[in-house]
Order: sequence, then C-alpha cells, then structure tokens
Amino acid sequence: MKKNGMLRKTLEDCQLYDVGFEGSWFTWERGNLPETNIRERLDRGVANMGWITLFLEVKAQYLIHSFSNHCPLLIDTTKNRVKVQNSNFKFKAWWLMEESFIEVVKGIWEKSSGELLQRLEILKIGLKMWAGEIQKTRKKTKQALTKKLEELVEVERDDENLAELIETIINLNFEIEKEK
Repeated sequence: MKKNGMLRKTLEDCQLYDVGFEGSWFTWERGNLPETNIRERLDRGVANMGWITLFLEVKAQYLIHSFSNHCPLLIDTTKNRVKVQNSNFKFKAWWLMEESFIEVVKGIWEKSSGELLQRLEILKIGLKMWAGEIQKTRKKTKQALTKKLEELVEVERDDENLAELIETIINLNFEIEKEK
C-alpha cells in the first residue's frame, strides 16, 4: 500500500476529515531553479465530526512563508475577533535600536513643561505615538513584501522571478527579525 493510501486509510479509521483550506493550494516547496522546483500539498488540517460541529466557521489557511519550505497552517475557529487594548505603558527594548530614539526623547522632553510627573506623562504619550508610527511603517513594509511574495509564489518559475522571490524572502525575513 502506498504512503498516500496509508494516510487516507488512517484518517478514515480515525474518522478524521480534511477541513479544507484557503490560500495557495500547495504547502511545501523545494528547489531554487525552475527546472527543479517542486510544489505539493503535504500539510492539512483534519478534525473529527464532533469538533467540526463545534466550530462550524472553521477555516484552515495556508499562510505565505519566508522561513521554511513548509507553509504555516492557521486554523481559525472564530467568527469575529475582539481586540482588547492594554493601556499600560511598557518600554520596549527595540526602541533603543531605532536611530531616531534619542532625538525623539530629547525633543519631547525639551518641548514638555510642568512637574516631573507631567513631563513623564507627555514623554510616555510621545513615545507611544512615535513607536506606533514606526510599527505602522514596518507593518506596511511587511504587507507589501508579503503581497509581493504571494504574487511570486503563484507564477511559473524562471530565473528572473526566482531571484526576485529569494530577494523578497530575505527582505521579509529581515523585517520579521526587526520585530524580535
């Protein structure tokens, strides 16, 4: 019996069903040359009927990736997500790596007035706004790179778009690394 047949039989014996997917059809890719490039759908989201009836809105989505030859699989069981915002102020270590950080702190501090606690509150608000703008810029950059990667993943491989794909992956990984 072939491996694929064994998997199918095991899923059947365990009464597990493929929950379907959204996004690109393949979850694994290998080969950096058009003539050696292989794409397959290896990874799947499976569940039993009890679980599927609990989560009727289930969506399995293959995410675009830049760090592995397998796509991450996102299983979304929620219909609507509620965002909870935390209003606590926390200093982030990545702020120190931003070239503009010292100048921003100096500028906010010099423009503020009042007692120490008032000036610190102004600094806190200013830093939150500054960090928010940087994160928006990073998010836009990551979205643009991810969109480009999605487009490149779908096209037939040739030397030119394969080089562009590799460059996009490197740039996206660099942006992801900044967040860490």
